[in-house]
Amino acid sequence: MNKKIINLLLIGFLVSLILSSGCKKDEEKSDPLTKGNTGVYTDSRDNKEYKWIEIGSQVWMSENLAYTGSDIIKVTDDNDWYEHAVAWCYYDNNESNKELYGVLYQWNAAEIACPDGWHLPSDTEWMELGNYLKEKGYSYDGIIGNDKIAKSMSLDSGWSSSSNLGAVGNSDFSEYRNISGFSASASGFRNPEGEFVNKSKECYWWSSTGISREVFGNYNLKFNSSKIYKNHNIQVCGYSVRCIKD
Repeated sequence: MNKKIINLLLIGFLVSLILSSGCKKDEEKSDPLTKGNTGVYTDSRDNKEYKWIEIGSQVWMSENLAYTGSDIIKVTDDNDWYEHAVAWCYYDNNESNKELYGVLYQWNAAEIACPDGWHLPSDTEWMELGNYLKEKGYSYDGIIGNDKIAKSMSLDSGWSSSSNLGAVGNSDFSEYRNISGFSASASGFRNPEGEFVNKSKECYWWSSTGISREVFGNYNLKFNSSKIYKNHNIQVCGYSVRCIKD
């Protein structure tokens, strides 16, 4: 076999290898993503309406809870915040923050705040949400199995800017912005000392799962990251609540 034929065969082999590699990469990407079924739920306790979204086999409220009934206690004073067990507040004690960010709850208040037919999600339910988004390719690059799903869970506005690749606060990969319909907003939190922290930079949601009588799970998105984080903190922190349907 002469040298010219060998070279042509080699070129053909390389082209075939490149094409097959490209096909393999495409197979690892998700099909075009769409949002699940949506609707509106009305809380009979105060007639507040909440949007909801179906994600996999789960149904989540697609906005933070804003219940402020008499079975939980409004606490505005920083010095009093730590002393209560079922307290709630608006961020900065400003009711204008309620519409976008909902209410911040201590864990004991969060546990009883969801309406009938809904409940505070457990670690297992939070992880089911995260695994579904990862396995279906909701990461910012569309690659199945990646855990960089924060952008697909987050609203487009209200987040501090970040230049980090695929971060919530970066305007890149706009086609994946909130494609899950979860609609996370940067609601910040209230720390145990009663200080309001990081609105526009972070959001935290309580889990019903605890590791002790005073320490419970929570899940967190950050403006400068592409991931969702699992944490544990004491029950007097003021975090947001996302209810999940029973």
